[in-house]
This record gives sequence, structure tokens and C-alpha cells, in this order.
Amino acid sequence: MKYNELHLRSIIKTVTVRVLFTMSHFLNGFIVSGTWIMGAQIAGAAAVVNAFLFWLHERSWNYLQWNRKSWDAKLFYEGQPRTISKSISWRVIISINNFLIPYLITGSWKSAAAFLGIATLLNIVIYYSHERIWNRISWGKQVDEK
Repeated sequence: MKYNELHLRSIIKTVTVRVLFTMSHFLNGFIVSGTWIMGAQIAGAAAVVNAFLFWLHERSWNYLQWNRKSWDAKLFYEGQPRTISKSISWRVIISINNFLIPYLITGSWKSAAAFLGIATLLNIVIYYSHERIWNRISWGKQVDEK
């Protein structure tokens, strides 16, 4: 059996997580830079770059069938080890960007490191919670009998 998520599901997941992360980046950017403008610049740049990376990450994980289980004949469920693994792989990718984007905008290693620290803690919780909520939504999931 092959478990599959439709492209539209990946796009909607990308939009919903991006809204949450953009709010987080805006606040984090303000905290580390002291200005709402830099917070908005960091959040705006991250919204574009990280949305594409998130979609690419989702589609890549869709090809991996590890720890997907049948729910019934037409649906599937993803186990917590898969969610944890996805969370870790996403964290590696996004940590690079959560340092580079603030550094390029602020020009400060210190601000970029502070942003990375705050974003890492907060966004791990956001990402994991988002995955577990979407795991309960059957829309856009299918089981192929191939």
C-alpha cells in the first residue's frame, strides 16, 4: 500500500503553518532588533523563502512511507516517530534560515543568534502541534492499493 497526501493538502498545510510562523517571526524580529520595521522585514523575507522550503519538505516526506499506517481502507495515520523525524529534519533546514535571514537584514551576528534561539524553541512547538492537528484531518489523504 502507498499512503499519499494530495498536493492541495500540502499547499494548505504550507499556508496554515506559514501564518503561524510569520506571526512568530514578526514578534521575534521585534524582540531582537527593537524595531517593528525589522520585525516586519524578517517576517516578510521568511514568509517567502520558508514557505517554499516547507512545501518542498512536505512533498519530500510524502514520498517516504515510513511510519504511515492504515486507518481504514481509504485513510492513513502517521505515527509519532514520523512526526518527530519530520520535526527534526524541518528544524535543521529552518535553523539555517532562522539565522541567515535575520543576519542579512540586521547585519548583526548577535541579533541573528538571538533570533535563532527564540525561533528554535517556539517554532518546534508550533511545528509539532501543527503536524499533530493535521494528522487528525482526513481531507486530502488517500491510500493507494499499489
